[in-house]
Amino acid sequence: MHNSLRSGLIALAIVSQGFVAAAHADHDLQWLEDPHGTRALEWAREATQQTKARLSALPSHAALRNALDTVLAQPPVEADRFLLGTRAARVFRDASHPYGLLQTSPQDASGATGEWTTVLDVAALREKEGIPFELQAYDMGSSCLAPAYVRCLLRLSPAGGDEVEIREFDLAKADFVDAGFRVPKTRAFANWMSADQILVAHALGDAPKTIAGWPVAYQIWNRGQPLANAKTVFEGQPSDAIIQANVVQTGDGPIAVITRAIDYSTFASTVLDASGETHDAPLPQKLKPFGVLATTDRHVLVQLAEDAQIEGKPYKAEALLAYDVDPATPTDRRVTQVYAPAAGEFLDSALSGVASDGSHVYVVLNRDLRQRVMAFEYTASGWQGRDVFEAAPGDSVTVSSGAHDSGGVMSAVAGFVTPRTQSVQKADGARQLLAQDPSLIDASRFVSEVGTATSKDGTVVDYFLLRPSSPAKGPYPLLMTGYGAFGLSFRPGYFDGVVGGPALKLWLEKGGALAIPAIRGGGERGAAWHQAALREQRQNSYDDFIAVAEHLIDSGVSAKGHVGVFGMSNGGLLAATLGTQRPDLFSAIVSDVPLTDLIRMRHMGMGAAWMNEYGDPDVPAQAQAMLGYSPYQNVRSGTEYSPFLVTISTEDNRVGPGHARKFAHRLMDVGAPTYFYEDEEGGHGVSDALRNPELMALRMSFLIDTLMTPED
Repeated sequence: MHNSLRSGLIALAIVSQGFVAAAHADHDLQWLEDPHGTRALEWAREATQQTKARLSALPSHAALRNALDTVLAQPPVEADRFLLGTRAARVFRDASHPYGLLQTSPQDASGATGEWTTVLDVAALREKEGIPFELQAYDMGSSCLAPAYVRCLLRLSPAGGDEVEIREFDLAKADFVDAGFRVPKTRAFANWMSADQILVAHALGDAPKTIAGWPVAYQIWNRGQPLANAKTVFEGQPSDAIIQANVVQTGDGPIAVITRAIDYSTFASTVLDASGETHDAPLPQKLKPFGVLATTDRHVLVQLAEDAQIEGKPYKAEALLAYDVDPATPTDRRVTQVYAPAAGEFLDSALSGVASDGSHVYVVLNRDLRQRVMAFEYTASGWQGRDVFEAAPGDSVTVSSGAHDSGGVMSAVAGFVTPRTQSVQKADGARQLLAQDPSLIDASRFVSEVGTATSKDGTVVDYFLLRPSSPAKGPYPLLMTGYGAFGLSFRPGYFDGVVGGPALKLWLEKGGALAIPAIRGGGERGAAWHQAALREQRQNSYDDFIAVAEHLIDSGVSAKGHVGVFGMSNGGLLAATLGTQRPDLFSAIVSDVPLTDLIRMRHMGMGAAWMNEYGDPDVPAQAQAMLGYSPYQNVRSGTEYSPFLVTISTEDNRVGPGHARKFAHRLMDVGAPTYFYEDEEGGHGVSDALRNPELMALRMSFLIDTLMTPED
């Protein structure tokens, strides 16, 4: 480690020690949990300023910041496309527009677009209203009203947190609708039922809430009616993790399916018809995340997490099922099987693995980390499927639903060295290329591989590896990242958020390698792979990751002293845990927006919703398991720790800034080399190179100066 890096860490530790003397000698750091507490913010701001000063003084920083600015000034990656009938939409972002431009374009029958027109400049809105809005545009297809797709319910997040304002927007007029639907800042959801009626859930005032602060009740809200007078049509339980709705626009009117995530492995769905009547859907509760995966013009799609008997018929775990909401369908024949994966094959369902164009269902199937896409159509004789295309080894495929009259879905293909392409995918296999990201690196200089390692208990763990092609053999400086929770699969993308965005180029240009282990807790091998790391078994995730790291060292890909780990959210917990458990193995740790205090998790952010995943501290066996790895409780005096960089946003109300603050403070207390950076905007996505190039340049300076020798 460079002397300048070490001296900076010592100086930052002194800052923390000064605050400790004025606070609690017994390490009672709960005062840091209050996001906007005066003393907590004072500590966070001072520690952040020290971090900025010390990291910006590192030998590599000035050149790296210039290099990142150069990368960001190049043509940006193509924004996600949304199919909206005869128009398309996107949120364009580049270095000059880090908060995004909502744009629309005419779209022909093939999906091809014309000239883009800006209908909302988020930066201009921020300036006009004096509120640091960020636009959450996850799914424009469902937020815009069919069949014209002109009126949209936009989600505007002040400072990037999970609380949003929902406002009705007119794409044709490029303006918010006067006296339109508008929900003040709160945790909220809204779905169109008709042009003058929406289904809304909010957590305003004394509205009933879940244990994590999300709304419990759904209401029908008519245009012109005060929100307070909207009729409640459904109410879940305060113990639920979260409750969300999907609306199917059938020929007989809108039908909503409201899904209670009792926890993130157990779901209960209720059908709300156009008359406002409700009935329970006859679906088992043990479904894969996150309950309803997509909708057709008459079905909602779910995937079984375990074997089940439904309507007198047996179904196997992992089967993709469709529930028919058509009132004319006999009640004992509403559930049908779309597809049952073959042995060794898994459906990547949790994130963009199932989509629909209204009449067809598209699924991404995974075998040994290799992917293919199938399309299914509902016929009089049941669901009929066909192969659509197969991705190259190492590439990743996602599918996403557009408007149900678009005649296809959006498919995206990307890899470590494959710039992302976006296409309209048709059920007959035809694909219309719409956009391709610019190349950031010379792909011939790198090799993308898939390998395996053996975990502590003998479990075989797959991993992705990106390494330089020259020299042909290592050791290379190595960064590793992963996730391993909630059944989510982490796969290679082209400089996407999983790998740190375009800032990763700075690492690769200096000869670094990158690995993503497919550890237990994720969804790479189905529901059983997820369940193998729940609660008392959480350590399996960390053992898997450690096994891959040791394998890559033993095989000569990397070497001790040159392996770093980074991750965000649960990946931030992963990084923090590995840094405290194996400081001898991981020589630099970036823990971004992390969970770190599993015992007090339920008192911060929406952590109370995640106890099924991590454990309940009131259950002795689960508390014991949590204390075995919870990073905050496992910082020990007398241990020689590797350097940590802990990053968070004040406005991250998903995990809460208390986790990062307390963890960094405790590391500093024991003299561990620690940097802490808190941005007062950005929410859970604070580490974004376009919005926060300073942070990402500091991160790369930290990693490169710690893990690479000067000649690298």
